Amino acid sequence: MARMACTISGPVLVLAALAGGCITRPGMNGNCQWPPEPPRPLMLSNPPDAQHLVVDAELVAELTDRYRFSSEPQPACEARLIETVARTHGVSVADVAAARGRIPDKGLDLAVNIPMTVLFVVTALLVVRRVQRRFAGERMPTAITLVLASFVLSWLVVMLGEFWTSILQMIRVASLHVGGRVDQLPWLQHQPQIFTIGVAVFWAVVFVMTRAAKTDKGSEDDPRRLEI
Repeated sequence: MARMACTISGPVLVLAALAGGCITRPGMNGNCQWPPEPPRPLMLSNPPDAQHLVVDAELVAELTDRYRFSSEPQPACEARLIETVARTHGVSVADVAAARGRIPDKGLDLAVNIPMTVLFVVTALLVVRRVQRRFAGERMPTAITLVLASFVLSWLVVMLGEFWTSILQMIRVASLHVGGRVDQLPWLQHQPQIFTIGVAVFWAVVFVMTRAAKTDKGSEDDPRRLEI
């Protein structure tokens, strides 16, 4: 099950690539052993080298998690892996720890943001249209229903985004267990902001559709309109 995660083809693989690609390498194991990698000094002032160290730090977390069933405490395994990474790349243990702190700094996570944005906008359009038709001419019921819908729909997209983020992370690490590591990813780091943006976008949709409806009604009532 875990190995097939990184061999998925089609749209899911494209989305996984947008999310940063699979971080696994040949030699992945549950024995707290760093996969074979030739020594190569990293210049952390060079962005690609700095990003390589961030991926290594994420891989340390994955290997440590796979070691969770061992009798040895996980922190001991983690410390050993960090020392190996530091020695392999000629950096300090502190550099590796700092790189782990930069795991959430992925900027726009397109593989999550694009599907969630499209899903939210399309759903908002359908909901607003349904409400406006159901309560046509009834301002108070329309307003109350739209307020409730804006909160519920925004909350749902936050939850769906968390679920989708977890799925993509499983693909990236080729494991069905991601534990608390998913909390480091951008979507979960900014849930209150995402909820607020969702409410704002919902009301933008309401505004646009209301204006469009008024424009259409004005055109129908225009006496100069030609009858076909």
